[in-house]
Amino acid sequence: MDTQRTEEGPLAFVSCPGCGAKNRVPAARAGSPTARCGRCRAPLFGEKRGAPEAGAETAYTLRCPGCGAKNRIPAAKMQAPSRCGRCAAPLPVAELGIAHAVPVGDADFERRVLKAPLPVLLFAWAPWCPSCRAAEPQIERLAARLRGRLRVAKVNVEANPQTASRLGVLSVPFLFVFDRGELRESIPGVPPEDELDARLAGCLA
Repeated sequence: MDTQRTEEGPLAFVSCPGCGAKNRVPAARAGSPTARCGRCRAPLFGEKRGAPEAGAETAYTLRCPGCGAKNRIPAAKMQAPSRCGRCAAPLPVAELGIAHAVPVGDADFERRVLKAPLPVLLFAWAPWCPSCRAAEPQIERLAARLRGRLRVAKVNVEANPQTASRLGVLSVPFLFVFDRGELRESIPGVPPEDELDARLAGCLA
């Protein structure tokens, strides 16, 4: 939770544990059980933190591959054809249902990572690496838990030397965070889940 002082007094910036939206909360109300997320109305503090309010609609944010505009997709319409509100291009709503790490390689790295409609966590691994095998269950859990907010992808650096060279991979496992086609963060190894969640919080859709 970050704070900022304004003419109205200090404000706290709190990420909703339910939908991830950032909320401005007067510092005097920080910790109040009545403070709720402006997007999904989930409580921001207290024992019920992260639980959506009854009747609240879950929604996802999907970036248009054509114009880059962010589009809000209600969970109830994840399977329905959708178009960008700005340019009317079809939106790849099927992305929101992917709950596993997607294999990528030299041939589709640009399409699946750099042009992805969601932020991307790329897991660089090698078949001979025991640390990679140990980290794989955590990566798959992350893909399932952040479905619709983050694309989790994995690349076998031995089978895809061009991608490994492009990323400058010198050791595995290694994580890369991309958003809008730009590399946002490089993470050697695979941190514990709570630490990795904190590092990803700023780029989640």
